[in-house]
Amino acid sequence: MPFQRLRLLIAYDNARGLCGAVVPRMRAMLEHRAFEVELLEIGDAPVAVDLTEFNGLVLGTPALGVGVRGVGPSERVKAFVAAQGGLEEVKVAVFCVYELRPGYTLRNTRQLVVDAGGQVICAQPYWRLRPEHDEHVLPAECMVRVR
Repeated sequence: MPFQRLRLLIAYDNARGLCGAVVPRMRAMLEHRAFEVELLEIGDAPVAVDLTEFNGLVLGTPALGVGVRGVGPSERVKAFVAAQGGLEEVKVAVFCVYELRPGYTLRNTRQLVVDAGGQVICAQPYWRLRPEHDEHVLPAECMVRVR
């Protein structure tokens, strides 16, 4: 049987350019681990995606300010998950990029995924000022858990 690369979708809200600061390097690291990666920047209008075409989903949200009032997931991410009509049997890695503190952003985003029926395989925060810190964790977890 010939080798076939696993497909991942990275869907992210790029408010204030936060998630966009880590996505290119994340994509490169995932592709280095033999994934085929497609990017989707989540806009104001939610888009339904056929998630059966992918082996997993990487979902990114910004955590604005001090992580109290701007705690995520963002409204765009909530609308994206709702537009999918459920995440049953989808393996989802979640990440946030925070300005000062992530607050409860990852906890809330994990719960959003679980409530939609998805399986959370990894949750990783990235600090905007030092996005390379532990940047290998999410790609490594995807390599191990997405099959």
